[in-house]
Amino acid sequence: MRIMRENYSRGKIATEPQRIEMEGKGVGMPNGMRRYWSIINNELFDLTEYIQRRGAPFVIAPDDHSNETRSRMFLDDGVHNMFQMHPGQDITDKWNRYFAKHPVARRIHYQCLRGAFYVGVVDKRKSFQCYFANYVLLASSVALTSIIFFKFLAALQLGSRREPEEHDKFIICNVPCYTEGEDNLRSTLESLSTLHYDDKRKLLFIICDGMIMGSGNDRPTPRIVLDILGADPDVDPEPLSFLSLGEGMKQHNLGKVYSGLFEAAGHVVPYIVVVKCGTPRERTRQGNRGKRDSQIILMRFFNKVHFNLPMTPLELEIYHQIKNIIGVNPAFYEFIMMVDADTYVFPDSLNRMVSCMLHDSKLMGICGETQLANEKDTWITMIQVYEYYISHHLSKAFESLFGSVTCLPGCFCMYRIRAPESNYPLLVSNNMIRDYAENNVDTLHKKNLLHLGEDRYLTTLMLKHHPYYKNKFTSDAQCRTNAPDTWQVLLSQRRRWINSTVHNLLELVFLPRLCGFCCFSMRFIVFIDLLSTIVMPATVVYLGYLIYQLVVSTSDTPLVSVYLLAAVYGLQALLFVIKRQWQHIGWMIVYLLALPVFSFFIPIYSFWHFDDFSWGNTRVVVGDGKKTKYVAEVEEFDPSIIPLRKWDEYREEILNGGLNKARMDDMRSEMSSRASMYFGQPRPGSAAGSVYGVNGYGYYHNAGANMQIANGGHMNIPMSVAGGDAMGNASVASMGMAASAHYASEPSAFMAQPQMPAHAMGGGYGMAPIGSAPEGAHIQYSSGMPNEVLVQSVRRILSTVDLMLVTKKQVRQQVAQDCSMDQDELNMRKSFINLCIDEVLNERL
Repeated sequence: MRIMRENYSRGKIATEPQRIEMEGKGVGMPNGMRRYWSIINNELFDLTEYIQRRGAPFVIAPDDHSNETRSRMFLDDGVHNMFQMHPGQDITDKWNRYFAKHPVARRIHYQCLRGAFYVGVVDKRKSFQCYFANYVLLASSVALTSIIFFKFLAALQLGSRREPEEHDKFIICNVPCYTEGEDNLRSTLESLSTLHYDDKRKLLFIICDGMIMGSGNDRPTPRIVLDILGADPDVDPEPLSFLSLGEGMKQHNLGKVYSGLFEAAGHVVPYIVVVKCGTPRERTRQGNRGKRDSQIILMRFFNKVHFNLPMTPLELEIYHQIKNIIGVNPAFYEFIMMVDADTYVFPDSLNRMVSCMLHDSKLMGICGETQLANEKDTWITMIQVYEYYISHHLSKAFESLFGSVTCLPGCFCMYRIRAPESNYPLLVSNNMIRDYAENNVDTLHKKNLLHLGEDRYLTTLMLKHHPYYKNKFTSDAQCRTNAPDTWQVLLSQRRRWINSTVHNLLELVFLPRLCGFCCFSMRFIVFIDLLSTIVMPATVVYLGYLIYQLVVSTSDTPLVSVYLLAAVYGLQALLFVIKRQWQHIGWMIVYLLALPVFSFFIPIYSFWHFDDFSWGNTRVVVGDGKKTKYVAEVEEFDPSIIPLRKWDEYREEILNGGLNKARMDDMRSEMSSRASMYFGQPRPGSAAGSVYGVNGYGYYHNAGANMQIANGGHMNIPMSVAGGDAMGNASVASMGMAASAHYASEPSAFMAQPQMPAHAMGGGYGMAPIGSAPEGAHIQYSSGMPNEVLVQSVRRILSTVDLMLVTKKQVRQQVAQDCSMDQDELNMRKSFINLCIDEVLNERL
């Protein structure tokens, strides 16, 4: 038997457990006979004939030996009784107990059974143990297919696009810059300037991350930005201190602030440029602290505006530029739209995103669809087109149903600064600032969150700290961006994306307040996404196995898996047909051909480099080479070296300190002169082409004096984007806008930002209302005109002029002409006339 098994065995005969049990009971057997077979160690032994014939049915003796014997029963009585008393059952335990003290006898009897009574093994292919894996696979496949089906339904969104009404909310358009080229920067800034949105209600807030010159550029990035905006190249503001992200003394950084008007295609849009220039001790990458630091500058600023907290010198200057030069109280801004410096935003996108925000007060973040601008440049860009489309129209559209979009792309998204009804801080809350500005990044988990995927982590923190608010995706808002077009850049980008995705999903899966319950919850979806990200390489291997089975085998092919895969990609193709996106069917085929690259090689590479926190080749800086780096001991940072002051205290200090009137009168903002090119004739003496007038940037060029003055010369004069001087000559339209906005807002809306009285918004602080006697009223003026006549003259003039074109200075000059006042009297009554203008505008608006 041993020789036959070794040479001729082709497998084992398997018998189903149900058949063994039934025939052991005699069910289905002829004449009610029972089959005496039992199971030992999953092997089946049949002693039916031995027991029925009371031993071996016949005896074969060797030659020269007689086969006569008195007994043909050669098995031990205990073994005989086990098979006779328990037919059709598993007697392994009884067998082991019977021979527990006689291992030699057990081995001899087993060899005897194996040689004479062995009939095969128990068939467990249909047992629960074997089917469990199949059940798990089937259940998971059904769950995944169901998710894909619901994503398909979420992506349909049938119906025509509705045109939203025009809105008037104040918006910050934040653009962080690093090493982008001039063409990309110009395209981005012009697309933001030409958005179908009120130019006076949006502010370009550009942050240049260090004095960096990108590969292929001939100038540093800040210089490129300022040249595009048309800033005077001779203007060089004083660098101001602020708190930055970094280790040790890297937390101390210096920045310069520029402001003005950017003209593009007939649009005139105010801008703020913050250039991080670094401290004098920095020799390479001066001021560079990363994109997260650029976002923190804006978030910290509005956090301090909201809570009226002490500000750094840089933040005070930003406050001044927005409030007094641009003419809008920083507390009026409600939304921050974040756009990368190589992104082109479609003209109607901003208004559509704002419309979604206004229709749902619980919406704290929103993103639109990101398309590729270079989809046909190389095969590297071609294989990404389908993925970009599906990630938005399937994944983000589905997550939007739960109100929990897990990643708002930093290249194109919008956040709400505070809740509209309760004034509850959202993006700028203390918890958000604390977690997102984390400096102690000392674990693998934190490094992947904060160094590689700051945009996704910002979304994660929003979901973590504001569980009762929602994130949403809208396909109506669109933008175009440049995808990596070389293999090295793609590999670097996907390494960062995959590793940060894993760690962010790990954060989200433990959040207890995500929408839904059990398997119908966002936590379950996040868990599935996390699992699918980790097992992507195994999925590709299994897909290869399926293809192999379909090609070479005619049986045992897991057809269920094949059907599910066909359903998944069939639904996606159906989506393209329904939406008439025929080109994406071709892009899907291109993607499937590149599936081993996206789902096997890149994930394996990313997991292998889990401890690589560099940005690789995504951004190349001129002068960066593979040089030996020496790590010096980190010098301890003392936060007290950066002075802090509240805006109100700072303003009062400037006012009480007194300012040089001649210097104040000489200051002119470029915004005034440039706006006059579009809204009226240039005024004599305006500093066209200079950002802040003939006296340069308006600083005393001394760092110490800068800390005390910081453009305080026009600290108390709001400035409209529509025109006006820097000192008391802002357009009357802007005065009315600021004053009316102050009176129209509810007291609770800006509790954290104290508002000036309306009578103080024009010609200085602390003035009395019109009905009271102003300072100097006892003086006998040469014209003899009482104050009532001046008020009537102001009313008449403002009722006949275009408020968008006329400035306060022009109104005062007309009043002087009507009332026959000389220049000395006009100068003495200037404050009262400004007060009259403000009051009349408040009455009209």
